[in-house]
Amino acid sequence: MHVVLRSSSPHTRSRGSILVNTAIALSLIVITLIGTEIGFMYFMKREFQKTADLAALAGAQQIRGGCVAAVAAAQLNANGSAGGAPANMPVGLTLAAGEVQCGYWDKDTSFQTPAVTGAANAVRVSFQKASPTLLSFFTGNRLINVTAVAALSAPLAEFSVGSKLITVSGDSTLGRLLKGIGLDLSGTSLVAYDGLAQVKITPSGLLAALRIPVAADIGVGELNTLLAGRSVMLGDLLNAIVTVAGQDSLLSSNIALLQAIQAKLGLTNLPVQLGSLADGPRGLFAQIVSPGGSGSSALNVGVSALDLLYTSIGVATSQHAVDTGLNINLLGLAKVTTQVTVIEPPSVAIGGIGAKAYNAQVRSFIHVTDAGLLGSLVKLDLPIVLDAVTGTGTIVDMCTPALQDPVSGKDRVKFNVSSKIANVCVGQVALTDLFSKSTVCSYPATLKDMELINVLGLLKVNNHLDLGVLKAPDAQLTLAEGETGTTSSNNLQLGTLVSDLLGQLSNLLFGGLAPTGTPSSGDLDNLTNQIWDQTATVCSADTSSCRALRLDQARTVIAQNSQNSGLLTGLLNGLTGLLTSVTNPCSGVILLGGGDVNGCKSMIKDTLSKTTDATTGGKVSNALAVLAGLLKPLLDAIGSSVLTPLLTNVLGINLGQIDVNLKSLDCKGLPMLVY
Repeated sequence: MHVVLRSSSPHTRSRGSILVNTAIALSLIVITLIGTEIGFMYFMKREFQKTADLAALAGAQQIRGGCVAAVAAAQLNANGSAGGAPANMPVGLTLAAGEVQCGYWDKDTSFQTPAVTGAANAVRVSFQKASPTLLSFFTGNRLINVTAVAALSAPLAEFSVGSKLITVSGDSTLGRLLKGIGLDLSGTSLVAYDGLAQVKITPSGLLAALRIPVAADIGVGELNTLLAGRSVMLGDLLNAIVTVAGQDSLLSSNIALLQAIQAKLGLTNLPVQLGSLADGPRGLFAQIVSPGGSGSSALNVGVSALDLLYTSIGVATSQHAVDTGLNINLLGLAKVTTQVTVIEPPSVAIGGIGAKAYNAQVRSFIHVTDAGLLGSLVKLDLPIVLDAVTGTGTIVDMCTPALQDPVSGKDRVKFNVSSKIANVCVGQVALTDLFSKSTVCSYPATLKDMELINVLGLLKVNNHLDLGVLKAPDAQLTLAEGETGTTSSNNLQLGTLVSDLLGQLSNLLFGGLAPTGTPSSGDLDNLTNQIWDQTATVCSADTSSCRALRLDQARTVIAQNSQNSGLLTGLLNGLTGLLTSVTNPCSGVILLGGGDVNGCKSMIKDTLSKTTDATTGGKVSNALAVLAGLLKPLLDAIGSSVLTPLLTNVLGINLGQIDVNLKSLDCKGLPMLVY
């Protein structure tokens, strides 16, 4: 059997192959066209997004000039102008005014329109437009939605607040500053630190020197929390400041400065908290306020190295009392000790509108006690708490056209300055509260009644005194970078403050009192001997004429002290008649001699034992009035010998005036895409 094999026609085989290839080719063409169209749409989306981004940035750059200016800038950037400005929007499309919104942006609230949380600082460009096509036969939804939000970095200022300091020729800048917080380190060379006043360092540089890592994109809230939770030792901080400032030569001076501070306080462990929170203790930096929520810009603000040094010392020494050295005896009747401490430290402020800086709240504790010279006759215990000049500066406006200097055109910042001139109280304050609480003159929470005076057990004052806060009216200062503004002097000057305190003390101790009773014979003998001994300054001879002069002096002392006491209204007559009589047991018969010292003392004692009408109509012993009157010149001496020198010479404080120093200001604000 033969099998014949026949081959198929070449034309048949070719026809089948062409159909398959054609189908594949057509499929590839369709896929390519679809891919091209889709790619073109993605390209157009990128172009739309780029247009929105650039328009938002252009609008944000003009937002401080108002929303109208910002919208116009965004449209000009997108649409171009007839004058030749190129358009970023694809041909045939335009950005409408309604597609641009002004508002406020930060990390917490995102974008608000209209701005509620703060002043407008951002522009949003949002539009929906149909993409052009390459191939008209492709139909369907070609709408593309894009949104961009650009915000200006917040304008930032660095500033400080301080009570007006008295400038003493020859003093170093740091020395004057430290006097304001009760640290008189005149024995330490501080002049070398003056050069730091012209050097600025950044918080980021300082933190890097302290080896404290900070994320580049940290927010303001996170930054405040980080700083408030970190403390470093004062010595390490001082060294970091001078090192970053490029003043390594001061490292050896830091050792002497730290030792002087430690010796003054009697402490070696002096930590410094770096930051502050709204309701927590204050640290080196006040709470940073930066609209927009960016912490990185605040970290790069230039801060005065001297400010950082001084504030660091204030934070480290707060709530640690310093002996001022004004431990003196007053008229031989009382002894006075004085201590000063920083209750609330000063702080360096960085931020925008709402940022606050504080000066140091300095507390003086003046303790007046009897010196024992009057023996058991008078017991005196006057604990006086005096908080001097607390001030706060708050930024209320900045970097607006209305604030620009009309002559130089410089940007400026407007501050509201509030100050409390003094808070004074007298009474019992627990030692645990005295140097640890910012408010202790609160009756009866922290201020208690106590026995302030006890004269012969007959005149007792168990009470307290609170003058309250002597607040100066708020002031406003408008400053350019590098300027210092000072609030106007308040009418309540130092002399008025001291006079008011002493007047109220006198009223507290003497006013309206009507004690009754007569001192014991022994009490009268003690007081008689003291008064007679004091007259020895007139003469000392045991002669009739000298004794007469001394008796006349004793009469004057009794009369003056009785009037000073506030217990009596009339002059004493007890001795006057005796001195004008022909004879008396003190000087004897005129021109004939006689009499003796015992006779003089007998006359004085007899006068002291008499009773006289008091202001309230009751009866009071002349002796009691004399003893009470001795305290009047003592109170005057407290003012002239203690309070005035303490506030002016030791602390260098000029009451009622506050300095605000704007160290640096950045109003430019770079626009940045935030969405």
